[in-house]
Amino acid sequence: MEFMGIITIDPAAFNVWSLRISMSLTTIIFILGCFLALRALLYMRSADPAYLDRIKDQDMSPDDGFSESVAKMLWSTVQTEEKEGNLAPKPFLHDATRQVAENMFHGKFINKISMCSNLLPPIGLWGTVAGMIVIFLYTGDPGNALNKGAVGTKLWSTFLALIYYVSLEGITLLLVMRSRRCIDRGLSVKH
Repeated sequence: MEFMGIITIDPAAFNVWSLRISMSLTTIIFILGCFLALRALLYMRSADPAYLDRIKDQDMSPDDGFSESVAKMLWSTVQTEEKEGNLAPKPFLHDATRQVAENMFHGKFINKISMCSNLLPPIGLWGTVAGMIVIFLYTGDPGNALNKGAVGTKLWSTFLALIYYVSLEGITLLLVMRSRRCIDRGLSVKH
């Protein structure tokens, strides 16, 4: 196959390499998303409410879990408000702390996992387009095994990318639900 009279491309090699590149990229991005999800799960480790009450007045630390961070954040806000004499209503403080905690968690984990999942369909589409290029530009017999392989390439790379996409989106949904429970646990400290 000749491209604009400048480059000659071997359709069989092009078909195989487009499949390898597409599937490798989607798999690497999926593994990266799973790694980020695992880090998020470790960050949301379980914390006993009695333990949160004991540590709420300590300074925040990078080693804190999510519930610990929320408890310390709420306690710090309440103490600051009391010192200034501007004690806000309890529901307002809880809502504001919840929003800050959600934003922090989303920025640290969920947005990155969503970015990984959203990259997958276009990469799968690239595999589809590469397979279609071989089919439409190859001048040989349309019933050739190479063309049938190109159809398989385009279908397999898209299928794999969509499976990975749906998996990461499901993981994201589960992480968001679990993060809400962690936030509720952190907001349950006495103040």
